[in-house]
Amino acid sequence: METTSPYRYSIPVRGIMGGLFVGIAATILNLIFDVMYRKMTGYEFAEYININSIIFFTIPTLIVAGIVYGILREYVRNGMVIYIVLSVVLTIIVAFIPLGPHMLPTGALMPPSARGLTLGVEIITGAAGAFALPYFAEHPKIWIS
Repeated sequence: METTSPYRYSIPVRGIMGGLFVGIAATILNLIFDVMYRKMTGYEFAEYININSIIFFTIPTLIVAGIVYGILREYVRNGMVIYIVLSVVLTIIVAFIPLGPHMLPTGALMPPSARGLTLGVEIITGAAGAFALPYFAEHPKIWIS
C-alpha cells in the first residue's frame, strides 16, 4: 500500500475541505442537539430556528472558517494559534453576549427556550470551527502527505 500521494494539497485547500467536512459533521451534531433540546424543553416554535436555518448557518460558516484558517496558516506566522484564539473569541462573543432582548427579525422578544437552542447551536459550531477544523486540515492520514 502506498503511503504518499502524487498530489500535494495546499494548506488553503485543506482548510476549505476541512471546513466542508467539519461543517457537515457539525450540522449533524446541531440537528441532533435541536431534536433533543426540543424534546427536553417542549419548545416547538420553528419559524426562525429550524432544520433549514441550522444547515444554512453551520456549513457556510465553517467553510468560511476553513478559508480564514487556510489564509492565516499560509501567510501568517503562528497562523494556527491565531486562528484558534480568534475562533474561540468569536464564539464567546456570538454565543454569550446577546445583541439584546429583541433578537428575532420581527423585533419581538426572543423566548428563553429559543435562546437556549441558539446558544447550543452556536457553541457546537464554534467548537467545531476552533478545534476540529484545524485537526482535520492538518491530520496527515487524511491528506496522505
